[in-house]
Amino acid sequence: MLDVPIPDNQMVTVMVAQTTFAVLTMPGKSFRIDYVEKKEARLKPGMRGEFLSCTEHPLLLAYNSSLVGVYVNSRLPEPDDLLADIQQRIEGVFQGWRDWQWFLNGGANQLRKNIVDGSGLLMAGAPVSIAQAMVEACEKYGVSTYVHGKMEAQLVKPLHHLLLIGQGYIIAQDFRFTEVLTKMPPQSSQ
Repeated sequence: MLDVPIPDNQMVTVMVAQTTFAVLTMPGKSFRIDYVEKKEARLKPGMRGEFLSCTEHPLLLAYNSSLVGVYVNSRLPEPDDLLADIQQRIEGVFQGWRDWQWFLNGGANQLRKNIVDGSGLLMAGAPVSIAQAMVEACEKYGVSTYVHGKMEAQLVKPLHHLLLIGQGYIIAQDFRFTEVLTKMPPQSSQ
């Protein structure tokens, strides 16, 4: 378990955001956070929001869960309703944190083409929860799919951690927190 000195839901401000570390401030304290094996980050100086540390979140699906490929095996000449259903289901899993096309092979246009043609890769390396949403939508419309990999959701080790600061975030295997002095200690009079 990650040892995090900043409590969840604490309001923090990003003072520095670099590729390998960030500095967060909160009333009375500042922390430098070094990233260990960073996967992605979306932080900018001046961002402000509630701090949250977690290992389960829609942003972590690609890093902490088993991945599978989904192929289509049958045609659907008019796939508009199916595509809308797929989009709605995937958006439900991502909860607004990623674009629904994140794991699609070639985006929405390629998805449409493969379903109309009745063959092709729909998703490569998709988390089981996203693949399951795709397969369930296809089954609803009578479109046959093939899944490469095991559809049992399994956590992948080592787990990656997510630090959220409002809408900003960092994903890495680990983080090192170091308290930074923000004020000069009072000088003793001699």
